[in-house]
Amino acid sequence: MGLLSKFEGKMEDTVEGAADRMGAAPLSPVQIAKKAEKQMRREKMVGAGKQYAPTLYTVLVNADDDRRLLGYYPTLAGETETYLSAKAAEQGLVMDGQPLVRFIVDDDLRHGKFDVIAEMVASPLVEQLRQEEYARYGIVRPQGGAVRAAAPVPAAGYGYQAPAPAAASVAPAESYEEDDYYEDDEPRQAYIYDITNDRAFTLPGQAETIGRESKNDIVIPDINVSRVHAEIRQDESGAWILTDLGSTNGTFVNGRQIKSTALHDADRIIMGTTNLEFQLI
Repeated sequence: MGLLSKFEGKMEDTVEGAADRMGAAPLSPVQIAKKAEKQMRREKMVGAGKQYAPTLYTVLVNADDDRRLLGYYPTLAGETETYLSAKAAEQGLVMDGQPLVRFIVDDDLRHGKFDVIAEMVASPLVEQLRQEEYARYGIVRPQGGAVRAAAPVPAAGYGYQAPAPAAASVAPAESYEEDDYYEDDEPRQAYIYDITNDRAFTLPGQAETIGRESKNDIVIPDINVSRVHAEIRQDESGAWILTDLGSTNGTFVNGRQIKSTALHDADRIIMGTTNLEFQLI
């Protein structure tokens, strides 16, 4: 029996068997697993002679479907994670730890529709998000790693909300001394290095947008990043300026939330759950 058939057999009595109680057009666990596998293959990366598979899979669902499916998420997520791990091994892909499947509401989706976003996320961050999912589902993780349901998940309060960044006061737009930005007169090449996804973006100088939509110059595949999150540009003095464009979760530079600020070499930037670094070479 193939992996997908085994997965379908396990899920049949759990989620698909509840179709009558859920109403018309329930989401199909098999289709979710197949879409997640497709995204896994699409987003894989090559490094050090190995092919790496994404470890974070965000399933976007309609708000009404989220209400109906919330109580089934722990089983559906767990079985999908097991399926993805097995498919990765079957295809010779390496995963940095156990994958995480989570469900988030997308108000733009119609009832019965869904999408899957696969992301290459560092293992410690995946485990942090996993603990948040356990708390959401009311699951207790005793010492030793096994999990058990603490109580039925209440219907109220459904719909995942992105974790708020650490408390910080929003700083006003910062000023900077244009003449003191560089120690020499030679322009230097600048990059944004996406630490979370191990990618680098060369900055040409003109204004470039950063966000999760594909139309951005720098695309960050993170559901907690706004569609158009921030802008980076080089001004006439040669200073690189990062400006938040009214993002939902804010933009942080070296742990401080900013509206607009000049960047310096090795400044650390956080957008959503993605860690970035500004680099001058």
